[in-house]
Amino acid sequence: MTRMLNPGVDSRVKRELSCGMDRMLTIGRLAAASGVSVDTIRYYERIRLLPKAQRTPAGYRIYPPPVVKRLHVIRGAQRFGFSLDELAAFLRVRDAGGTPCRDVRAAAQRILDAVDRQIHDLAAARARMRRTLHDWDAALAATPAGRPAHLLERLAPPRGAKPRAARRLTTARR
Repeated sequence: MTRMLNPGVDSRVKRELSCGMDRMLTIGRLAAASGVSVDTIRYYERIRLLPKAQRTPAGYRIYPPPVVKRLHVIRGAQRFGFSLDELAAFLRVRDAGGTPCRDVRAAAQRILDAVDRQIHDLAAARARMRRTLHDWDAALAATPAGRPAHLLERLAPPRGAKPRAARRLTTARR
């Protein structure tokens, strides 16, 4: 005579399985807990910033609670300036048991150096703009009322001068 497992409410096996599942987070709960969108979580999983999600029998993604912290780490590193590719490389090393700390530090220094260059370039651009505005003020003061001062034309290089590459002050889209 074989014993059948009672799948009802009193089943100890069913209770243990459901208790373990309660600690797992659905993608919606993970998104709410971490402050990122469901689409972002799916994308991070696709590019391997997050481990591949487990699936319920119905096919829903479920994640262990430590993934919330990992998402916070990813978002903080992005705010610092790390690219997703850099983060993925660092996290792969970490997940394999390695210590990417020196590589992380070196990459952070490169980011800081780039910011310093941008600040320098922006300060130089600001100084050029102030000179231009000062020149325009003088041109406007010397221009009779109702006559054009041709301010924009003053931005063009003088005849015979080689034009310099235009530099915009906005950040490039990535």
